[in-house]
Amino acid sequence: MKLNKKIVVIFTLSSFVVISSYIAGCSKQGPKPAATDPYSLVNEPLAGGINGTVNLATAEAFAQSIPPMLTADIINFKIGRSFFHTNWVTAPSSTEAVDGLGPIFNTSSCNSCHVEDGRGRTPFSDGEQLTSVLIRLSQPGQDAHGGPNPDPDLGLQFRNNAILRASPDGQVYVTYTSKIVTYPDGTTDTLRVPAYRFQNLRNGHPVNFMISPRIAPQLIGMGLLEAVSDETIVSFIDANANNQSGIKGKANYVWSVEKQTTVLGRFGWKASEPSVRQQVANALGTDIGITTPIYPSPSLYGLEQTLFGSLPNGSDSVGQPELPEPFFTNTVFYTKALAVPQRRNPSDPTIQQGKALFFKAACSGCHRPQMYTDFYPEMPLLSNQAIHPFTDLLLHDMGPDLADGRPDYLASGSEWRTAPLWGIGLISLVNNNNGMFLLHDGRARSIEEAILWHGGEALTSRNNFMKLSKADRAALIKFVNDL
Repeated sequence: MKLNKKIVVIFTLSSFVVISSYIAGCSKQGPKPAATDPYSLVNEPLAGGINGTVNLATAEAFAQSIPPMLTADIINFKIGRSFFHTNWVTAPSSTEAVDGLGPIFNTSSCNSCHVEDGRGRTPFSDGEQLTSVLIRLSQPGQDAHGGPNPDPDLGLQFRNNAILRASPDGQVYVTYTSKIVTYPDGTTDTLRVPAYRFQNLRNGHPVNFMISPRIAPQLIGMGLLEAVSDETIVSFIDANANNQSGIKGKANYVWSVEKQTTVLGRFGWKASEPSVRQQVANALGTDIGITTPIYPSPSLYGLEQTLFGSLPNGSDSVGQPELPEPFFTNTVFYTKALAVPQRRNPSDPTIQQGKALFFKAACSGCHRPQMYTDFYPEMPLLSNQAIHPFTDLLLHDMGPDLADGRPDYLASGSEWRTAPLWGIGLISLVNNNNGMFLLHDGRARSIEEAILWHGGEALTSRNNFMKLSKADRAALIKFVNDL
């Protein structure tokens, strides 16, 4: 990457000290080197590339903007951040800019689930309702665009909160039982097996729907992942064609509301969203009940007719979005511009040993360590970057133990998008050391537990991991923890 810096401005906004540079031009960071190390990565410590990486390892590590942004972009980032942290209130309110909550919702702000842009958590007790774990639901069949078929009374997401005058869908809780896994060397580990129960469903609705628990993931690097071309992602399918590990992978193709056509999916636990913009709009609409330019009508599914005969006060059936332009685009920009933390100790000998074991165990078949972004006109600074997300953004069959039984476009009930691993070692710190809560539903409390849940296409990798000595397993985990 070659940078021609014309202007450098140093200023303070809120608690951030920002160095902003005007980038006159940028070029790709060069071809992959002819490496003597078969696992060599371009600029390995810079997980988000030269422009998308921040050197920070604190509780705020996921909440930083990509460093070399223009002053105007920093301002847009700060505006978007303010809406991300906004606690929305019931309309009508004296604070008109942030009213319109609900009428049914899961939480009142983005930050409630993605605290400091980090990961959600599972409940601390059986009696605590789900907060930053959502329940997607549907009935058998597909909608007009090939997506999940909404429940006629509950829609596509279970919402356990409501404003006054409205009633939530009900309550949902999770309990865990223990499952003991024994390694060939006799060492054991204990996994958590979740079971979900629903209570007090509105109007006595039966529990006759398919469910899919989804924990809120960390948000770093989403703009970088959007900047990877469709062709690059699809090429990973062909790359797996002749491997011996059983890893295949497939792309999900989903409905784009703005383009009104089917396109490649890349975001969400089943790659069911085509863009950051639609992902953010869907979260605002279903999680908080806030309408946007993409979804200008609230998601009610039977609530209007069942409870009111008309919409409750403060809800828009059609008309002006509650988060209009340009504030919606600012919020999307904020989500795209979150930087990826730099690797902490990639040259550590044990971590290097763990890296080699990671590759030899075929973990890299799905968790691909390197790819390049394409030209990205929406945020040119993210163009042509060598990035290390450790994902292929494809769907993989993860076996019956992780299956939710709920299809999502082309994703079957046992297929999940490969989760990016960058930043994984900082999750607990960002979560105020409350834990890691890995996998799609947060059941895994550690990297080791997450590996032990792998099945299906990842079964060979899991078995390879289990056959390692205890010291080698620790080295592999230490490598992943450094990402």
